[in-house]
Amino acid sequence: MRPAVHTDEEIIEAGKRIQDQDRKVTGYGLRNELGGGDQKRLLAVWKNFTSHDVEETIPDTELPAELEESLNSASKTLLNHLRSMALQIHQAATKVAERQVAEITRQYKELEEQTDAELKDAAIIIEKRESEIVDLKYNLAITEEKLDSARRDSEQHEKKAFQLQTKLDEMKGMESLIARMEALEARVQDKKPGT
Repeated sequence: MRPAVHTDEEIIEAGKRIQDQDRKVTGYGLRNELGGGDQKRLLAVWKNFTSHDVEETIPDTELPAELEESLNSASKTLLNHLRSMALQIHQAATKVAERQVAEITRQYKELEEQTDAELKDAAIIIEKRESEIVDLKYNLAITEEKLDSARRDSEQHEKKAFQLQTKLDEMKGMESLIARMEALEARVQDKKPGT
């Protein structure tokens, strides 16, 4: 696409000159005024400028008094109706919001009560378990004490058993010695003359 030969401002100025000459502005007229350019682009720029100009130059016209009165009355009625609708919508939205808040608050309270109840139950269970742990520790201490006592008794019984075994072994040795002595005496008696 070729660059534009003429700026928008140049095209607008050319169009104003054509109007000053009491002529209708056309694409070819702008082209002749500027000495070149694409008539479609030139006319598009001019129409764009004049459409803004038309919007800006719409004159303010006053309405007849009866129409003005009717318009004011209708405006007030419409405004009152809109205000009434806005109030109804606001009230409905407020009620919905209040219901939602009440429901959320109720659910929160239920959850809080449930949590409190569960915490109390858990505290009771923990207390029972701690009491059981204390009892178990006490019973364990007693059992360990009994075990230590049983070990000491066992050691004493082992010593006594060892001592008794030693005495028993000694007595067996004595019995054997006594039996031999008796046997010797019996032989001696048998060898004595006249018996």
